[in-house]
Amino acid sequence: MRPLTDNPVTTAQDDSFHFGPYVDVLHAAVEQAAPLPLTVGVFGSWGAGKSSFLRLWERRFEAGQTRTIWFNPWKYDRKVEVWAALLHTILAEMEQVPTLRDKAVRLAKAATWLSIRAGLGTAAALGTGGAIKREDVDDLLKGLSEGDAEQYRQVNHFETDFADAVREFVGEDGRLVVFVDDLDRCTPESAMTVLESLKLFLAHSQCVFVLAMDVDVLAAIATNKFGESLKGAPAEVASGMAYLDKIVQLPFFLPDVGFGTLREAFTPYVSELADDPLFWELLQRGLGANPRRLKRYVNVFNMALAVSRAQLPAGRIDREYRLQLAVLLIIRTLHRGFFHALSVDPESWQTLVRWFEQVQINPLTRQNTLQLPEHLRDFASDSVLERLFTHSGGERLRPPAGPVVQEMISTLRSAAGPADPQ
Repeated sequence: MRPLTDNPVTTAQDDSFHFGPYVDVLHAAVEQAAPLPLTVGVFGSWGAGKSSFLRLWERRFEAGQTRTIWFNPWKYDRKVEVWAALLHTILAEMEQVPTLRDKAVRLAKAATWLSIRAGLGTAAALGTGGAIKREDVDDLLKGLSEGDAEQYRQVNHFETDFADAVREFVGEDGRLVVFVDDLDRCTPESAMTVLESLKLFLAHSQCVFVLAMDVDVLAAIATNKFGESLKGAPAEVASGMAYLDKIVQLPFFLPDVGFGTLREAFTPYVSELADDPLFWELLQRGLGANPRRLKRYVNVFNMALAVSRAQLPAGRIDREYRLQLAVLLIIRTLHRGFFHALSVDPESWQTLVRWFEQVQINPLTRQNTLQLPEHLRDFASDSVLERLFTHSGGERLRPPAGPVVQEMISTLRSAAGPADPQ
């Protein structure tokens, strides 16, 4: 059993999702962008492969001698101001250049000052990578001016000095590409401060900021933050999407990875049923084409089969048993409510399948859910479960009997732990 990892791919040889042509298109566009800065949004849902896409793109820049920096904001979330950690990550790279070290340290102190003004206090030292010590922060606190004019001067000077430092770091005609991954994994407040800092502090630098995020999540966060203040404004102004449009100049939506591509990529990792068309049909119907979800599913399914073989006689684990176990794992993954119903009443699988088959024969009976036990009535209208149980291919999988369901639930508990409460 060879488990799939969730590590992003980094080389073209490992690009099993075929992102390469899309990386080429985006790279060519960004290479021609002028004047800078530029903010690129790489949008995709959870588990769609955003980190892999960014790592492949990073390789393209490095091949052309363009300086790049990688920043994971979620590592700092709830520890320091994330926008300050972003600045200090960039400045820490500049410190490696001897002629820039003094300037980078001065900028780091200015960034710490801004962090204090933002209310971070002595925790600012945590995000400076060692450039600013706790005693430096204490000194800054003692001498902190309360006047707004001083605050504005600090902001303005920082922006100009930072732009000069970047120019010296990359050259007169160069650019610094900063990859910000997993922004949507941060708390809403942290995600918003990172977006706002791009405009506030870095607006004149020779930088390309690449933000990988789920656009729907970030738009919802922005709507939640600004919705009250924009009440009564036109929808296109008040929405979170309108806010992101002001931050991101070049949006790119990650192409969907087809299920056939995922099947090709993951087949070598499936210990059993890898060549069974019904197995893959069930996965496509039940799980869709999300790469991360399928990776985790394959790993747990392989483990569950190994546990079954350790617990049961060899003759018990035939093809039908393995396929039924595969479906039960789909149920556990995406239909937790029904999985818990099975834990209480293992015959529920057979009962619900008979119901779906009946209403497909006579659709007029679909509204008469009183025929079902009360604990199953909420699932009678679940079209996803119905498609999973009554797939229209040439072969239909029989539901297992109650005792077998109990046995399989025990197996999955050993392989993946107890299911979360509904």
